[in-house]
Amino acid sequence: MRRSTIQRYGVSLMIVLPIMFVLIALGSQSQTSDADISSSTISSNDTQSEVTEWPNELPPTSTSEVVTSEPSAVATAISTSTPLPTTPKASLPRVGIQVGHWQTEALPDELARLRTSVGAIVGEYTETEVNASIAQRVVAQLQNEGIIVDLLPATIPPAYEADAFVSIHADGSTSTATNGFKLATSWRTSRASQQLHDAIRNEYATATGLPWDPSITVNMRGYYAFSYYRFTHTVARTTPSVIVEMGFLTNPSDRAMMLNEPDRIASGITQGILRYLRERDPHDREALIPPEFKTQRSRSAEGVTIRSRPDENASSTIFAPADARIRPFEERDGWYQVFVRVGEQRAIGWVQKELVVETNDPTPTPLPPLDS
Repeated sequence: MRRSTIQRYGVSLMIVLPIMFVLIALGSQSQTSDADISSSTISSNDTQSEVTEWPNELPPTSTSEVVTSEPSAVATAISTSTPLPTTPKASLPRVGIQVGHWQTEALPDELARLRTSVGAIVGEYTETEVNASIAQRVVAQLQNEGIIVDLLPATIPPAYEADAFVSIHADGSTSTATNGFKLATSWRTSRASQQLHDAIRNEYATATGLPWDPSITVNMRGYYAFSYYRFTHTVARTTPSVIVEMGFLTNPSDRAMMLNEPDRIASGITQGILRYLRERDPHDREALIPPEFKTQRSRSAEGVTIRSRPDENASSTIFAPADARIRPFEERDGWYQVFVRVGEQRAIGWVQKELVVETNDPTPTPLPPLDS
């Protein structure tokens, strides 16, 4: 708020006193105007890197208070004596927390297929509401540690950059007995993304006691927000990213923990993020670069077996004929972990490097955008 000051440069007291009374009256009007401004929305130009904590309920459909192309903030009863927030120092870590399935109806045209993706629904409970409840707590816990946090709806700002990105979801199954949590990185996993994955997995298991569910799906690995090489509204190539399935809403035990112990669930995610931020080397730019592999095909004209583990005695997940295109995304001890499409079938598995060969043949039509 601007305040007038009177400076003396030899002016007589009789002239100064009337001016003072006029200025005092003007100052009173200025205070009223500033108080009105304090209860309105602060310009995003002044608060570009600040994101406020969510209310206890989901915000209205409008995305005006949520990060879209740039973060923004909402002022609530800011005193006129309190300075406006300023852009935080670049050295502070920044984390993006996405609420899975929130405002999918507002997704851009490139992701229009996912506008009806609402997630799991069990009785009166919706996945979106559960995701939002946990996300609010993760944001608050991270902010208490001095982290800059962006709350993101389904629509990701183009090439979104952060020190970590975590998409929060809850799982569902046709069997109420299926339980546990799981995490996944993108097909092209950088060392940093793997470190973020491992840190959250370990801390989440410790905090919640939930078992690890190894059934990572194609939809998780191919999650649209990771697919920077296909879409515009995704994380940047160098943003370490994971998707978390906190547990199964369809399992009574998992559901009870998510509904009744949300702080415990949130703490597992938060502690994992904090652990990653502590243990990473912020100067290791190479850790942020995802690996790139050439498309492969079977070296044999008869095709090749894709196995469940990097072991020649492991069970088969799919048989890839000679014309099938094999997409590696990880290399380990002479094996590729790969994604294969054969007709309408899709599979993830392992193949020995010596059994495949690079190909420059065009790849099949890409899959449509995937949600989890």
